[in-house]
Amino acid sequence: MIRGFAVFGICLVNVPEMAGNGVMFRSGYEGGDALVRLLFDMFVQSKFYTIFAFLFGVSFHLFTQSAERRGAKPGPAAARRLGALLVFGAAHLILLWHGDILLTYALLGFLMLPFIRRKDTTLAGWAWSLIGVAIFIHVLLGLLTLAVPVHMLPEPSFASGFPGIADRIAYLTSDVAANLFIYGVEVLGLFLLGMYAGRRGWFLPGAAPARKLALIRWTSLAVGLLAAIPLAVEYTREPVYYFDLQYLYIFLSGKALAVFYVTILMGLAGGSRAGRLKPLAAVGRMAFTNYLTQTIVTIALVRVLGIGVGDLPLAATLLWSAALLALQTAWSVWWLKRYRMGPFEWVWRLCTWLQAPALRRRQAHAADTGISA
Repeated sequence: MIRGFAVFGICLVNVPEMAGNGVMFRSGYEGGDALVRLLFDMFVQSKFYTIFAFLFGVSFHLFTQSAERRGAKPGPAAARRLGALLVFGAAHLILLWHGDILLTYALLGFLMLPFIRRKDTTLAGWAWSLIGVAIFIHVLLGLLTLAVPVHMLPEPSFASGFPGIADRIAYLTSDVAANLFIYGVEVLGLFLLGMYAGRRGWFLPGAAPARKLALIRWTSLAVGLLAAIPLAVEYTREPVYYFDLQYLYIFLSGKALAVFYVTILMGLAGGSRAGRLKPLAAVGRMAFTNYLTQTIVTIALVRVLGIGVGDLPLAATLLWSAALLALQTAWSVWWLKRYRMGPFEWVWRLCTWLQAPALRRRQAHAADTGISA
C-alpha cells in the first residue's frame, strides 16, 4: 500500500517534467501555474522519492530473504537483480525520459551488497550517518541558494526544448553523474534505513504501538507544515514563484511529511478500512510496471499531440496525472486477478533467476500442486 501511494506521488511529480512544464524546463512560475507549483512543493515534491528510496531498501531485505529460502546465495542473486535494473534504467533514460530513477537506484543498490551480512547496529549506524551527512549537504546548498539573486539563477537544463537521445546521453554523463554524489548520499542512507526497517520488522502487525505511531505522525506533520510555511509566504509576497529559491524548505518539509504519509498508511492498514486500500496495494505490487508505463503512455501522448515545452499549464498535467493514476489503479486490480505479477516484474524476475516464472495464476497453482496446466 505504501509503495502504491509512492507511485501515485512520483507520477504527480514526473508528468509535468515529461510534458515540458517542470523545473527542468522553467525556473519561474506565475498565475495559476505558481499556485499549483506551490501546492506541489508543499505536499508532493521530495516527499515521495524519500518514501520510494526507503521502500527500495525494505524490498532489498525481503529479496535476500527470498533468495535464502530458495537455497540461493543472496549476494549474487541481488547483483543479477540490480544488473537487470541498471539495464532497464539506462534504456529508460536514453530512449524515453531524462528523469529516470532506476539507473541511479541500481548503481547505488550495489553499495548495499556488503551490508547483507552486517549486524543491525552497523546497518543502522551507516544509515543514520549517511542521512545526517545528506541533511547537512542539502541544508548548506539550500542556504547558499537563498543568497543567490534571481537574475543569477542557473538556466533550466532543457529550457530550449525537449531533449533528444544525444541530449539525454550528455545529461546522463554530466548531471546524473554529479547527482550521484549530491543525492546519492541521502538515497543510499534511505536504502540502508529501509533495509534495517525490514530486518527489525517495522511493518509487521503490532510492531508499532498506536500511541507511539500517533506521536510520530503528528510531530512529523507539525514539522513538515512549519518547514513549508516559507513557501506560502514567498508565493504571496512575490509575483513570480521560483522553485530553486525554495529548495531548502522543500527538502526539509519533504522529509517530515514523508514520515507523516507513511505513518498515516500504517494506521489505516491496521484499521477496519484497510480493505478499501486494496486497489492501492495492487498499484504497489506492480510498481515497476506502473512506473515505466507512466513514462511510455505520457511520452507517447506528448509526441502524438505535438505538445511543446510550456504548452500545457500545470493544472492540465495534474488532471492528466489523476486520469492516468485512475487507469493504472483499475488496470492493476484487473491484471492481478489474472496474473501473479506485472509484466515488467515478470521480465525482471526472469533476468534475476534466469528462468521464466509462472505468470498466470492457474499456471502457478498447477506448478504448486504438480498438475499440468
